[in-house]
Amino acid sequence: MRALLVIFLMSAAPGLAQHVLSARLPVAAQGLVEPARLTDGVVAHDGAVWDDPVASTFGPGAFVQWDLGEVRTLTGAALQADNNDLYIVSVSDDGVAWREVWRAGAERAVGLRTRSTDALSARGRYVKLTAEGGDWHFSVSELELFSPGASDSVLLRWAWLPRVPLERQGLWLLAVAALLLTLASARMPKLLTLALAGVGLWCVYDFVFVTTPSTPGAQASLPWLRAGTAVLAMLALLRDRLWRGRWPAHRGFISGTLAVSAALGLWCFLNLGTPQFWDQGARSPQWLHHYDMRTYFPIAKYFPELRFDGVYAASVLVLAEGREPGAFDGQPLRDLRTHDMTHVREAKDHLEEVRRRFTPERWSAFVADMGYFRSAMGDRGYLHSMRDHGGNATPVWFLAARALFVEAPASDATLWRGVLADIGLFALAILSLWWAFGLRAALMSVTVFGAMGFYQFGSNWFGATLRHDWLSLWAIGLALLKKRRFELAGAALAWSACIRAFPALTLVTLAFPSLYGFGRAWLSGRREVAVRELRPLLRVALGVAVAVVVLVGLSSMVFGFDAWLEWLRKVQILDRDNHSNNIAFRTYISDAKAAWWAAVVVAFSALFYLLRRAEPWRAAVWGVALVPIVFNPANYYLHAYFLFVTLAVAQTVRGLLVWVALLLMCVASAVTTLLPDVPSHFRAETVVAFVTLGVLLVLEPRHASAR
Repeated sequence: MRALLVIFLMSAAPGLAQHVLSARLPVAAQGLVEPARLTDGVVAHDGAVWDDPVASTFGPGAFVQWDLGEVRTLTGAALQADNNDLYIVSVSDDGVAWREVWRAGAERAVGLRTRSTDALSARGRYVKLTAEGGDWHFSVSELELFSPGASDSVLLRWAWLPRVPLERQGLWLLAVAALLLTLASARMPKLLTLALAGVGLWCVYDFVFVTTPSTPGAQASLPWLRAGTAVLAMLALLRDRLWRGRWPAHRGFISGTLAVSAALGLWCFLNLGTPQFWDQGARSPQWLHHYDMRTYFPIAKYFPELRFDGVYAASVLVLAEGREPGAFDGQPLRDLRTHDMTHVREAKDHLEEVRRRFTPERWSAFVADMGYFRSAMGDRGYLHSMRDHGGNATPVWFLAARALFVEAPASDATLWRGVLADIGLFALAILSLWWAFGLRAALMSVTVFGAMGFYQFGSNWFGATLRHDWLSLWAIGLALLKKRRFELAGAALAWSACIRAFPALTLVTLAFPSLYGFGRAWLSGRREVAVRELRPLLRVALGVAVAVVVLVGLSSMVFGFDAWLEWLRKVQILDRDNHSNNIAFRTYISDAKAAWWAAVVVAFSALFYLLRRAEPWRAAVWGVALVPIVFNPANYYLHAYFLFVTLAVAQTVRGLLVWVALLLMCVASAVTTLLPDVPSHFRAETVVAFVTLGVLLVLEPRHASAR
């Protein structure tokens, strides 16, 4: 009841004491895109991109004016606008002579940022907003002015509470879900249960397909919607445990709610069903991730020429053809041999060496393919992408991508092949988890996959080719382990590790129980028992060996074995450097080498002790925990945490707590997006990731498990 009262007050608050500009349309404006947005009460979260859809953008010389209807006393103001500019509020009695009353200065943190003052002492009937300085690209999402007795503010509400109507509507949806879950019981007539389910589905339909599409800038509310999705699943899990004697939950209703949370998780993962990217040539939104694929597509198709060091060098030469010599000398790009930033003038020898690798026919094809990406990204976006870190996938990944692309020209249809392959493999992974761990575990894995915010850094990677293949294979390998298909499990896990190195850690932790059992039996003289204890590990090792020989052998035949040496050198450079979007021990806990070694030793020792009697599949899951400790991964690789869902297969209180811990992790990772700058955000994400690991370690069973 208390929660419902809080929700009601937050929803009703906007009507209590509106600021003097609330919903007031301008009487004059020049140079602004949709100036009515400045007073519509719809704001972004601080840190949103400067030209977020809820903001009005403009350039030098633009202004907007409002008429308050009478002379009003102004005591305070708040503004959410692009961070690096100066915004000026002026007032006038007659709309002719203006007096400047507030200068909202620049903020250091990037994106849309809120500024405010409660020290105004001004009177006037007309208000004008202008901007100057910074990069001369201005944007404002909301301007609020306060007078005595009119102080309600969307911008200045506590940052951790919902700030826009869509988020408050989401809270109402959760309140309805809690009520329906409470009412739905196995002792209730079926028709009444179906009626409750119909009400719930209608509310979800209205929220997803009616409310959200009609909300400007709904994507700014993604963190709140992810958190809400996790809370919905949590409500269902808790209801399943409550009142089992007097008013037991309807199991179908609980599973249906988890299915809804899984669907909402995928909806959040897909950016609320809205394309994330922009096709410059088509002048329309785009699902395809051209920024990512402008690197991975050419390397896969032209690997003999580009290798791991040549994609940016060749890309610059495409633009330089037909231009005056030296036209791009000042263009910055990353030297993929060292990963240091440089300029074309300093890298000309390398550019010429890369160009000599191409035959005339291959170069013509490469230029044509790059023409597609230039059209989609625009030359500015195409050039800017060369500050990234190039293609870092293994030769095995490039082998699969090459099979998709080698005979096809760059086009939307060609890139969609890879996207659809990724979707199909992920669907197979979820079906495998269902097969091995049950329906609820599969639904929970999809919910956590979509609701966690670790990967959010401008993109969730949907629309890029085979970005989640390694995760899908990892999940399939765990499912096969659970079903004791050890050789196939070893092959799937090895394939996953040959795509991204991280899953190799799961091959280490799954060995702990077998090695412990073997050593214990051998030392006690029970040689037959020792061999039996080792048998599952040997069967997994056979699958690993066959897969590695086949995959490394095929990739070496196509690209040469030296491609593996080049890749190893490249990832060593990447792993060495700390980046702001890493979630790792070495980036945000301690970059001292001694501290890292100590953390690795402690982690391996603790997991060996904890897992020494576990089943192989359970030990294998814990390989995920070592990823942010052993390696220095970028944030999106922590998406592997969704595999921890499998630790809660038993319908016990301990299993419930595992799932609740993972859902709370999703809520916490969503909240970190409200922090004011990128390093603070990812530092907080690192804390969330490691606290979650600590909780799961406490919840891990200590007793022996049958193997």
